[in-house]
Amino acid sequence: MSRAHRVRLIIQTGVTIGILVALILILNPGQLGQDIARFPIIMVPAAIGLTTCFYLTKGLRYHQLLRSEGVAVTVRDSVLFTVGGEAFGLLPFGELARAELASEATGAPIGTTMAAVTVQELLYTTVIVAVAIPGALAYAAGISGIAVSLAGILAIIGILTIDPVFTAVLRVVGHIPWARRATRQLEVLHEQVVRLMRRPQTWLWLILSVLGALFELTLFWLMVRGTSGTAIPWVTTTFIYGAAYLAGAATSPGGGVGGFESTAIALLQTQGVLGPAAVAAALLQRAADKGVITLAGFAVWFWVQRHIRVRRGLLLGGGDCSPRALQPVRTPLPVAAAAIVRAPEQVPTSPLPARRPVPVAVPRAAVAALKRPVVTALTVRSEALVAQPARRGSMHLR
Repeated sequence: MSRAHRVRLIIQTGVTIGILVALILILNPGQLGQDIARFPIIMVPAAIGLTTCFYLTKGLRYHQLLRSEGVAVTVRDSVLFTVGGEAFGLLPFGELARAELASEATGAPIGTTMAAVTVQELLYTTVIVAVAIPGALAYAAGISGIAVSLAGILAIIGILTIDPVFTAVLRVVGHIPWARRATRQLEVLHEQVVRLMRRPQTWLWLILSVLGALFELTLFWLMVRGTSGTAIPWVTTTFIYGAAYLAGAATSPGGGVGGFESTAIALLQTQGVLGPAAVAAALLQRAADKGVITLAGFAVWFWVQRHIRVRRGLLLGGGDCSPRALQPVRTPLPVAAAAIVRAPEQVPTSPLPARRPVPVAVPRAAVAALKRPVVTALTVRSEALVAQPARRGSMHLR
């Protein structure tokens, strides 16, 4: 992580914490503490259970999208990637953290894992808006806001899935200087999203997104009921949550912090919930949803990171996942990267035929003629050595 990235991350974290602290200090902190303490202890296990079921269905949905793209991943790994990515859920574009984690762990292209996150979040937002429609009928401005939000979501889906529309939008993006370098990434994302959207499994398993939305909406209703003591209908709280969810997504990419809480507090007050109770409900919703999962996410993130780079790669999934592809090693030698990544393949060669000795007939007279000069030369040399007198101090023996 570069220094600029770290500074940006620290600033974003400070802004997120500052918004939450400002919401607490707006009203009487003493009264706010009393409203939070009013929440029944018996409802705490129910809140934790709803949160657990929500992120379990979220992980299963992510697993289905990854498997439909051919990524070798197990159910346990997908849930771990989802929970680990929630460590950065309150930061801008924190949802993409699980895409990076899944890509690093499985070796899948980052475009594939990011497309799965994009499709999952788009369809989940569509489900939230659809469920909020019955509760929006009681508000004159509510139904208009829900209709505009639904139209915007469908427009985004249309841009990513309809080729002529995407080409026109990409041509406009190409004329923007600061966004021109992202055109290639947008093209890859478009290809992956189109492939996912055209699969029947993507729409068949939409039931997982519906179940996740029901768990999350019920959790919000439970928080409102426990802090205010007001019997607000479940349908009404679904609209309040849907409107707050959309407002947070539109105003703050960092998990909707600030926009979600302010919209939820304002709409709860229209239903007779007092100011401190409304703030308590919004903060308890954040604590039960993002607070617990953020702490668990950091633990899972570091655990997965520690197990990713052990020797051959992934230790998750019990060996069901294929190891990551080898990467070229940096070397100062002028050697091609392909020659470093894998050993050269042996070229099969046909065996040579066995050679048989060829007899050569040589006359005995010729052999004797060749042998006679050699023997004579050796004899003369030996007699000369014997006849030579020994010098003083030499080791020569006669």
